[in-house]
Amino acid sequence: MKNSKKIFSFVFAMVLLMTSVSFPASASKESEYQDRIDYWEDYIAKNEAGEEDVQKLLDALDEQNDAISSKISAKEKEIYPLRVKVNELNEQIASLQKRIDELVNEITKIETQTEEQNKKIDETYDVLGERLCASYMAGETSELELFLNATDFEDFLTRSELLRQVAKHDNAVVSGLEAKIKELNEMLEDLTAKRSEIEESKAKVEADKKEVESEKAVLDKEMAVLQKDESKLTANINKQNALLEKYQSNQAYGEKQKAKAEAEFKRWEQEMQADAGNSGSTGDGYVNSGGNHNFKKSSKGYISPIQDKSVYYSATYAQHSSRGSKSVDFCAPANRVFTNGKTYHTTNGAKIYAVAGGKVVQSYSQTSGGNVIVIDHENGMRTLYAHCRVRYVSAGQRVNQGDVIALVGNTGTAVYPRPTSANPVAGSHLHFQMLLNGSPVNPEKYLPSPLV
Repeated sequence: MKNSKKIFSFVFAMVLLMTSVSFPASASKESEYQDRIDYWEDYIAKNEAGEEDVQKLLDALDEQNDAISSKISAKEKEIYPLRVKVNELNEQIASLQKRIDELVNEITKIETQTEEQNKKIDETYDVLGERLCASYMAGETSELELFLNATDFEDFLTRSELLRQVAKHDNAVVSGLEAKIKELNEMLEDLTAKRSEIEESKAKVEADKKEVESEKAVLDKEMAVLQKDESKLTANINKQNALLEKYQSNQAYGEKQKAKAEAEFKRWEQEMQADAGNSGSTGDGYVNSGGNHNFKKSSKGYISPIQDKSVYYSATYAQHSSRGSKSVDFCAPANRVFTNGKTYHTTNGAKIYAVAGGKVVQSYSQTSGGNVIVIDHENGMRTLYAHCRVRYVSAGQRVNQGDVIALVGNTGTAVYPRPTSANPVAGSHLHFQMLLNGSPVNPEKYLPSPLV
C-alpha cells in the first residue's frame, strides 16, 4: 500500500507537471503540480497511518474482548449449576409451602368443626339444664311422685321408662359430642405436628437456598464486572470501527483523487511528449554558430552531450528503433560515484552538455523519463535529454552550445537495471533524442564520430 502511494505521488506529480502546453509556464506548472502531488501523498500517507493505527488498536481490543468473553463463559459455567440448584430449591420450597397451606386449610376446617361441636355441647347442656329445672319445678322428678300421680300401675311404669330413656338419650348425645371433639383434637394435633415437620423442612431448604444464593451472588458480582468491561470494550470497538470506516472512506476519496490526477497527468504528459516534436522553428538542422568551448563538433555543427572519454552508445538508433523508440542511449562508466561508502564506476553524475545553443522549451519530471529537458535549437531541430539526476535549466531559459544543463542519472521507470539499495546508481544513462521539424532523426548522423 505504501509503495503504491509513493508511486501515485510520483505519477501524480508527473500528471500535474504536464498539464500545461505553455512552455514558458512549464516550470511554474511543474511546481503547482508537485504541490498537488505532495498534498495527496501526505493525505494518503497520513490516512493510511491512521488506518493502520486504528487497525492495530482494534486487533488489541479484539484480543481483550476474546479474553473477557472466555472469562464470561467460564464464569457462566460456574453460575449455571448454582442457578439450576436455586431453581430446584425454589421448586421444593414452593411444594412444601403448598403442603403447608393445605395443612393450614385442614387445621382451619378442624378448628371450625371443633368450635361447632363445642357449641352443640353447650347447647345440649343448656337444653338438659332447662329440662331438669322444669321437672324440678313441676315436682315430677321422683319415682314416688310419678307413682302417686299415676292413674294406675301401668301408667307409673310407662312414665318411669320414659324418664330413663330420656336420661339415656341425653347421656348418649353428650358422650357422642365429647367423642367427636376428642377425635377432632387428635386430628388437629396430628396436622399441627405434620405442619411443624414440613415447616422445619422448608426452613432447612430455605437455608440451603440462602447459602447457594450467597455463593451465586459472589459469582454474579464478578460476572457483572466482566460484563461491564465487555460493554466498555464493545463501545470502544464500535467507536474504533466507525473511525476505521471514516479512514476507509477517506482512503477511497484519496484513491479517487489519485485516479483523477493520474488521468490528468497522462493527458498532460502525452501533450508534452507530442509537443516535444512540434518544433517552433524550421530549418535544415545545421548549427551555424557554436559556444565558447573546445569540444569536438560534427560536420553539422553539433557536439556530444557527454564529453567523457569513455562515452559510448549503450543503445544505438537501430536498437532503439526496433523497440519503437527512435533515440539513442549514452553511457560513460569511467565516471566514479561514491555512495554509502562504496565506489561505483558509472555514468551517474556525469555532466550533460547542450549539443547546440537554443531555448529550453521543457524542463520537467515524468514517470518513465524521470527528469527531462527539451531544447529548441531554432534551426528546425529539437533535442531531448531524459533520466537526468538533476536539471540545471528551466523552461524559457536560453543556453549556449557546451553549457552544462544537467547531470546523468537513473530517474524514471524506464531505466534498466532498476536501482537498488545495494546498487543505487544502477541503470544510469542518458536517453537522447533529436527531432528535425517534428520528426525523429538518427542522432548518430548529427553527432561527432567518434563522439569525443
